[in-house]
Amino acid sequence: MFNAIRQWFKPSRCAVCGRKPVQPQRYMNDRGEPVLVCRKCTEYAERRAFVRR
Repeated sequence: MFNAIRQWFKPSRCAVCGRKPVQPQRYMNDRGEPVLVCRKCTEYAERRAFVRR
């Protein structure tokens, strides 16, 4: 339950560059976790075989 609450309040960051995502896209990383990727990093995320959700 604590993890669910923490996800609401944690700052969302781009999984690739670490900045605040502008026009974020949702992807699944290698471990199957949902991550946000900013518009600039989508090309790199697709090369790294992130799966688009």
